[in-house]
Amino acid sequence: MGAMLILSLLFFYFFGRFLVVNETPRKSDAIILLSGGAGRLEKGVELLNEGYAGRMIVTKTDGRGPGEIRMRAILRAGVPADSVIPDYDATSTYTNAVNSRRIMERNGFASALVVSSTYHMRRVQYIFDKVYRGSGIRLTYVAAPSPNFDPARWWSRKIYVKYALTEYAKWIGYMIKY
Repeated sequence: MGAMLILSLLFFYFFGRFLVVNETPRKSDAIILLSGGAGRLEKGVELLNEGYAGRMIVTKTDGRGPGEIRMRAILRAGVPADSVIPDYDATSTYTNAVNSRRIMERNGFASALVVSSTYHMRRVQYIFDKVYRGSGIRLTYVAAPSPNFDPARWWSRKIYVKYALTEYAKWIGYMIKY
């Protein structure tokens, strides 16, 4: 009985936290900003303004889907147009990685900060590490806080549970597919 209680407590403690990968930012050639959840654009702009990189690759900037970061929002946030490299063709985390690697190589970039929401970062790291393997490009993963997920209290609100369960399901799907 005691072992089950301990396992249950460990499960509740680590289940949400495990999804989060948040490394210390370091000077890089570019920021790869994945469109999606709230807080991502703000984190990318913050890193740009703090001088961690001078260019920002922004995925899925066409504004046709939910959660996409539109180009005018990027410009309104104070990012100079010549600092933005848009990727209009990404349709998934996998194509984010494939397209951003192509852009990185085409521009001669050797390092990037990859920015996404806290709950999304474990899957982002998994797929980006696979796609970038052998490229020599150094990636640093920086999580943007999300109002829709609290990793320490993932079980306390229905929306948090939804994000946690959905993210684990997608990550497992990516592990099977890629």
